[in-house]
Amino acid sequence: MDIEITSPSWKEYKKVSVTEFGARAGGKRCNGAAFQRAIEYCKSEGISELTVPKGVYYFRDGNHPTFDGLSDFRFDGGDSEFIFSTLKAFVDIRNCERVEFRHFAVDWDWEVKQLASIGLVRGVAEDGTSFDLVFPEYDTVPEEFPLRTFNPMNPATLTPGCELGHEFNGIHLGKASAMGGNVLRVELPRPESYRFLKQDQAYIVRHYVYDTNAIELHGNAHLTLSNVTIYSAPGHAFISTGDQHHWKLERCRIVKRPGTTRCITATADGCHISNSQGYFIIDSCDFSYNGDDCLNIHDNSVQGFRRIDAKTIRLSRVQRWRNPFGPGDSVEFRHADLSPAGIAANVAAVSWDEGREQCVLEFASELPAELNDRSILFNRRYDSGHYVVRHNFFHQNRARGILLHAGEGLVENNRFYRNQGSAIQIECGAEERWAEGFGVRNLVIRDNWIESSDVNHWNMAVIYMGVYLDQGRTDYPIFQDIRIENNTIVNCPQQAIYVSSCERVFLRNNALVNPNAGPLKTAQDGDENCVANREYYRGSLMASHCNDVYIENNRRLSIIPTMESHIYIEPNTSRSVTLRDNIGFAEEDR
Repeated sequence: MDIEITSPSWKEYKKVSVTEFGARAGGKRCNGAAFQRAIEYCKSEGISELTVPKGVYYFRDGNHPTFDGLSDFRFDGGDSEFIFSTLKAFVDIRNCERVEFRHFAVDWDWEVKQLASIGLVRGVAEDGTSFDLVFPEYDTVPEEFPLRTFNPMNPATLTPGCELGHEFNGIHLGKASAMGGNVLRVELPRPESYRFLKQDQAYIVRHYVYDTNAIELHGNAHLTLSNVTIYSAPGHAFISTGDQHHWKLERCRIVKRPGTTRCITATADGCHISNSQGYFIIDSCDFSYNGDDCLNIHDNSVQGFRRIDAKTIRLSRVQRWRNPFGPGDSVEFRHADLSPAGIAANVAAVSWDEGREQCVLEFASELPAELNDRSILFNRRYDSGHYVVRHNFFHQNRARGILLHAGEGLVENNRFYRNQGSAIQIECGAEERWAEGFGVRNLVIRDNWIESSDVNHWNMAVIYMGVYLDQGRTDYPIFQDIRIENNTIVNCPQQAIYVSSCERVFLRNNALVNPNAGPLKTAQDGDENCVANREYYRGSLMASHCNDVYIENNRRLSIIPTMESHIYIEPNTSRSVTLRDNIGFAEEDR
């Protein structure tokens, strides 16, 4: 994993300041036009570095900085803050080569609109048809106050997630009526679905989710962002797509602004990488309080098609941004169980009907007549793999610490704390909601410290490896050549490690302290954000639908009472599993 990021190279070093083009700190004037004039001047004149004198700069009219087509360039924010209030990417960096961006912070203007609020259940009607929410941050609830999602939070620590917590979507709720002051009464059209609501439950109520991103990276090569802080954004914090390759985040932070009562930073992922060319490094960063995953690495697939003729098919439930098919792309067809169909074809033409979320793909050659219309399509133009993720702190966020759908990776020496879902989730699948990942190969997860994660019992394991498919688990090893070694896992409610649909996996020298320390989640707790058939998940370590797995030299230590204490190998789906020299597990199950 020797990924080299090339720095800017200058024959003649030339520097300018944004103040030369009219930018001014202080006050609340919009600096968008001035910043853009400075950027365009740097591009046309081959300027080496654009600097910003330290201060607070506002961007109010939607004219946000766009860096497009620069090379051998550095932007130094001088430890300034940039404040935004329009639903447009805060900073857009695209088609640049050998560039650096450093020393600045970005934030959403919460005085204009809050991104999320703390909501406390004050009472539930006896017949279950409504509940009252009090919002302690307000004297009076604002008139425009969308209730997008309700995510459980711990009222003592004000962190996302709580034991056996339920989250739900505001789209299914009824009318919300002001009851005076900071109280809303929310009607429940289907009371039977909300029996979990109880007095004094706390929720992060998101008003924005995937609305716009803080820093967007498209098609850059040899890009470095260092010492960049994102206090909040109404969407992802960092996003990387397209022909983006060889780039790095170092010493970047996604953290709550000090001196505030905010309950969220970015309302979606901390760093979202999809349909890209991979080769990146994330080093010594701090990602926290995100509304979704801290780090999500994936490429998008599609399942199901309708054949039009021998060369042409129609895809449904697709979007151009999520499934960017283009002429010349190589598409591999997989069976519904993710196994290879032995068929690949190049796209000749694409036409979109975005309103119906459909597109038509015409291929350069005929497709075999026996091709199954439930096949899964991998667009092999993209591969977001080849990465190093080290020395980071992923903590106190709503979903997973790291979600891995791509391989050729090294994840080492990171710390995970109070992630609501799994600390590390290795995944691939296709279903009605999502279709992501082409499988994971050649991955090393080592020397990580994982504490108090899987808060909501999302996936039954702190390190979780599995697929999601309409038919359930697959015997095809979509995950291959993976080493999970020398990790410490402390205080997890259910399993520490679960692996499945895999081949040549090594679980070695891991320390498990107080695994299976929470109450068993049962059917009455609901299936939201939980795997189905949770009764199948047994033990502290488990393997199923696997071949050639080695579980060696792992140590389990329980200081408090725990639910289970053994290693469980599912007998009907597992082949060639080696158990050797594991300590502290129930003797009869080793």
